[in-house]
Amino acid sequence: MLNFVQAGLSLASGFMGSSSAKKAAKRKAQQIRAMASYNARVKEMEARSIQAVGKYETKQAYKQRTRAVQEQRAAFAKTGAITSGTPMSVMIEQAMQMDIDVQNQRRNRLLQEQNLKQQAKGIQYEGEVGAETALAEGRAKARSSLLGGISSAIGGIGAGMSAIDAAKAQRTYTGSWWKY
Repeated sequence: MLNFVQAGLSLASGFMGSSSAKKAAKRKAQQIRAMASYNARVKEMEARSIQAVGKYETKQAYKQRTRAVQEQRAAFAKTGAITSGTPMSVMIEQAMQMDIDVQNQRRNRLLQEQNLKQQAKGIQYEGEVGAETALAEGRAKARSSLLGGISSAIGGIGAGMSAIDAAKAQRTYTGSWWKY
């Protein structure tokens, strides 16, 4: 009789363990997804920050370039220099170099921004992979627990049946569950 009770308890334990493993896996997957989402949002905020700072710095650089060109023109005009030829060529060359510098800085910021956005996508992807892995591990643990419970239950039933057979062989089995 005790073997049958133990078999029932093993089966119940297998079901409960299976359910518990599934719930734990779901919680773990939710935590992984939440952390990945948070980290991705941080990277996206960094990208937006770089974009905003970049716009401001570009605007300031162009203002500075314009101011420098105007100061050079004024200085040339005061000296009575000719506004064509070599002095003008130097001024144009400097203005072009300033533009190139500003555009290089802008390009570098855009690359940083794109890099951060790609990192955010990578974090989201890794989080999803981690969550799916946690769910798969949970399903495996649930199956293992369930199979372990079923196996123990079958073993317990087998032991109970063996005990009944042994009692019948000794002629102490009366056919009732209460005596054998």
